[in-house]
Amino acid sequence: MSLSLDWRRAARRKIPGLAVVLLLLACHFAFDGPLSRLRERTYDLYQSLAPRQATSNPVVIVSIDDASLKAYGRWPWNRGLLADLVDGVAESGAAVIGLALVLPEADISPDGIAGDKRLASALAKNRTALAVSLGNEATVSEAEPKAGWSIVGQVPETLPGFTGLTGSLPDFSSAAAGLGVIRTLPDPDGVLRHVPLLWLRNTAQGVQLWPSFTLELLRLYARENGYVARMNDSGFDALRMAGTIVPLEPQGSIRLWETDTNTPRISASDILSGRGDPLLRNAIAIVDLSAVGLTQYLPTPARSARPGVDIHADAIGQMLAGRYLAEPTQARTVERLWLVLSGIVFIGLSGVLAERVALGVLALALLAATPFVFGVLEYSLQGALYDPLQPALATILVAGFEGYALYRRSEQRRSTLARQFSQYLSPSVVQRLANSDTEAILSGEKREITILLSDIRGFTAMSEQLDAQEIGKVVNQFLGLATDEILKRDGTIDKFMGDAVLAFWNAPLDQPDHRERALEAGLALIERVKRENPAFTARGHPAIEIGVAIETGICSVGNFGSERRFDYTAIGSPVNRTARLESTTKKLSIPLVLGPGFAQGASMPVVQAGAFELQGFKGEVPVFTVPEIHPSSQSAEELV
Repeated sequence: MSLSLDWRRAARRKIPGLAVVLLLLACHFAFDGPLSRLRERTYDLYQSLAPRQATSNPVVIVSIDDASLKAYGRWPWNRGLLADLVDGVAESGAAVIGLALVLPEADISPDGIAGDKRLASALAKNRTALAVSLGNEATVSEAEPKAGWSIVGQVPETLPGFTGLTGSLPDFSSAAAGLGVIRTLPDPDGVLRHVPLLWLRNTAQGVQLWPSFTLELLRLYARENGYVARMNDSGFDALRMAGTIVPLEPQGSIRLWETDTNTPRISASDILSGRGDPLLRNAIAIVDLSAVGLTQYLPTPARSARPGVDIHADAIGQMLAGRYLAEPTQARTVERLWLVLSGIVFIGLSGVLAERVALGVLALALLAATPFVFGVLEYSLQGALYDPLQPALATILVAGFEGYALYRRSEQRRSTLARQFSQYLSPSVVQRLANSDTEAILSGEKREITILLSDIRGFTAMSEQLDAQEIGKVVNQFLGLATDEILKRDGTIDKFMGDAVLAFWNAPLDQPDHRERALEAGLALIERVKRENPAFTARGHPAIEIGVAIETGICSVGNFGSERRFDYTAIGSPVNRTARLESTTKKLSIPLVLGPGFAQGASMPVVQAGAFELQGFKGEVPVFTVPEIHPSSQSAEELV
């Protein structure tokens, strides 16, 4: 029954902590959108600490850089110069040449028409790709996708599409072997984490599927004519090209997974001056503006600012390596299960850990670190993204709440102890009890105690002669003196019973010298009454005579009573025997008697004063006292 009660009490203490876990779980559901930003920062940290291992990547950037502008004039260049650049890159052995440029207007300079024709010719005779841009603005230079494509499944109506297109001049678009969208879509915080590979354009003739500039370069490099996109209810699902499957996010993108290496760069001025470069052999060459003021820089997960062309290069490297980052469909479920289980585990261990602070801190550190270890391993080995931060933070919040709850329970326990025992114990004992780990106050326990019972002799006859006010003064005088002497020796006052006081030692805290303390209190009380009586009688009150009985034995000590009222008290045969022994003080005409349990383990000399039959006890019970009280009696040792 006691174990069942303890279990129920412990279970009730866990309810607030479990409520906090459920609240955190509800917040994880309710604020999934805002929390996604925190989640993305964690994924960024993965890439910063452990970038994707670099693999063979055929991309080489041909930069129209500051040196090129210095040598060949400011931008925009004559198209004939661009044609020379394209031809020079092709002569260096590039497999594919991509111009990350949109050229929607004709060159109106004197040599503009000739330059445009030369560029169109260069684009046509080499394997080239041009950039286009999609938006909802008016269409500029209409164009059609170069790649053949097909869709498996239905395009969801909720999937957004653009209406306008900005492309290069029709002659350029017709001459190029590929056209790809070069637009980027950073996250709300401005960081580019997703690289779109497929785009939808809504036209009067229906939906067009447009490849990204990155994807078009890879298609030309693989010498493919088209690709297949698979759809599901959420949007894009996967892309098949050149016999490989590229998993897609619903918006048709892949997550950017960066390396810590830089893409090789060649200055356009070197190509135009006739200096080829062996790096361009069988390469995907991307011609890009990188001069100061002409380059667009974007923050990425691992770097604060990167040129857009580098992002194309990393995306191509990902697809060639077949390495992709993705949140598994069960990622949120795993995070939430982790949140709940780690919280429950800590709550379950909190009672044990509260007594071992260092072990508690270690357990919290392990519970908080485990999801990070799991997340890093999944990221490194599988490219799977799990957020460890939110489960770890939830565990820390639960630990904080449990720590606060334990503190509040401790303070409440201290307050209860102080309130309950301040009337029965000395302040020093109350303080020691409040600072101790003892649970003796919570339930009964068996322990050896020494009991003291004292009352006023002849109180019944005295009460018949005195009025109520006078009786109260007599009783309060005696009980006040008894309280002082008992508390001075750190005794526990069990109760006041009319003109009697019952106290004991060695509970709730251990007192190895409990016999000595009780005897000293009894003798001091007798002496104190004698000393105070003259002053008391001088005020017109009757003199007080008392009897004191002290006994030692095993009793049940603890809180006893009902839910409405209970007392910290001692129950057992030694308590009853003490009450019976006190009556023998009158028969022996001595103020102090000691029971056989006290005498058996006494460290001080005691003498037997007699033996009596006590109500409720079989046979005669020996009664002892101290020599100074009954010097003519034989010592206990002589009677054995």
